Amino acid sequence: MVSATSYLASLMVFSVVLISIVSGKMGMTVAKVSHQNAFAIDLIQCDTTKGCNPYAGDTDCNTRLPVLCKQTDKSPRPAYAMECTTDYAMPKEFYCGWTMGYIATTPKVAASSFSTIRDVDAYCEDAFGPGWVTAEFHDSRYIPGMNGATYANAQWTQWGASHGNNYPSGGWRYYSYGNVRNDTRFWMDINDQPTTCWSR
Repeated sequence: MVSATSYLASLMVFSVVLISIVSGKMGMTVAKVSHQNAFAIDLIQCDTTKGCNPYAGDTDCNTRLPVLCKQTDKSPRPAYAMECTTDYAMPKEFYCGWTMGYIATTPKVAASSFSTIRDVDAYCEDAFGPGWVTAEFHDSRYIPGMNGATYANAQWTQWGASHGNNYPSGGWRYYSYGNVRNDTRFWMDINDQPTTCWSR
């Protein structure tokens, strides 16, 4: 016969194990949409129709996924054609911006293992070297009217120089140099919502 004390002890162990599997806190994840060989660029997107939720989170923080990392080196925008053709709350270019750098993904890791964004940045730096940090939802930059060769390469740099290098910030999806995996979602930071598994 099992004593009440033994039963309660077993129940407590089971509860601890269950909590360790499902944290209850949700973080935001994104995915790769496509790769363009001609420019060696990836398109990364937070697509709400495919699960991304920047407002409430979409994935339990104990889930093991790669972290999307970035290195910004002020690379001018290559002459990719705009896939965003409709203005919504923001101009269409906002949704097809350029990160001015590179992206890469780490090995899979539970986001709950990070306490702060500095810990995630350090994980990216350990994986790829100095200058690599966590990719963020608003990383992209754009120029109104950019499309194909318009405001690409030298024109991108010239526009920036004449505007104090203050390119407007984009969001939701963006292009970046890289060719990351397309078989999984990635942890990404977002700096204006409570939907990260780490604190600021």
